[in-house]
Amino acid sequence: MAFTVGILTLYREKSLFFDGAHPGPDLEEYARLKICSNRVTWALGHGDKPTKLVVRGHNVPSTLRLCGLIYDLVRGNPTALNSGVNTNWDQLFADASSDYDTKFNPNRWFSVYANGERLAALSEIDPAIDMLEAKAKGNEIDEIFLKKMATEITDRRSIRLRHDSTAAIILNIMSDGIRCALIDRRPGKNAGFSFKIQNPPGKRIRVSAAIHMAADIFEMQNLYAIVSRVEKVLSGELPKSAMPISLDHVEAIQLRNSQLKELIKSGHDTYDISYRPAPPPYLPPLI
Repeated sequence: MAFTVGILTLYREKSLFFDGAHPGPDLEEYARLKICSNRVTWALGHGDKPTKLVVRGHNVPSTLRLCGLIYDLVRGNPTALNSGVNTNWDQLFADASSDYDTKFNPNRWFSVYANGERLAALSEIDPAIDMLEAKAKGNEIDEIFLKKMATEITDRRSIRLRHDSTAAIILNIMSDGIRCALIDRRPGKNAGFSFKIQNPPGKRIRVSAAIHMAADIFEMQNLYAIVSRVEKVLSGELPKSAMPISLDHVEAIQLRNSQLKELIKSGHDTYDISYRPAPPPYLPPLI
């Protein structure tokens, strides 16, 4: 039976719903309902009708890692995403979270949907998310869709909406390897880059390996932004009040950075990986 793997896309989404009967500024603190998450859409499964998988999560790296684990699960068990199957989701959620993430992101959460049906969740999920996914059934959620759903999920007839959605990760399986595009957030602007893992002679790259590589790179990007801000405070370029984290947290980031460098270096030692236009500056010397 053929195994179908579509294009994996991770969106950063924020949807703010405002009470239309009470005019005011469309600022986040005035929103009647706020839905923020990273949302992956991915066609995955065996046979002619793959499952429309949606994975939501609190941050990009952990959400990606969960997708990699789900890929390996479904690859080995065609029924893993079927309703009623006894899948150990708690273990998958734990495996997707690093020790650093577990300690410093206590409010982390995940939810997983197959063709609109929620299979599992870590922590309490806003019922509005389940309602949206049940109606979307794995398809795109855009402003037009949200406007149609606004009355149902807010219990208000008059609603104003502000919706922002940006693709942060696009992973595509090609005939000669796997390409992954990432949006690199930098001060004052966003810049995209991509990496490609070439298939070894006579073999194919395991999709989950590319997903985990993307997660490691993205996490290092996030930590790099935090460390850069800390360095500016310590150098006096920014006031001490701008320190984003504690010094204990800084030490934890340094340890996590070392772990990520080893993981990324191991990937480069194992596979032929190229970047376009060039590796971002926060990666260790690899080429």
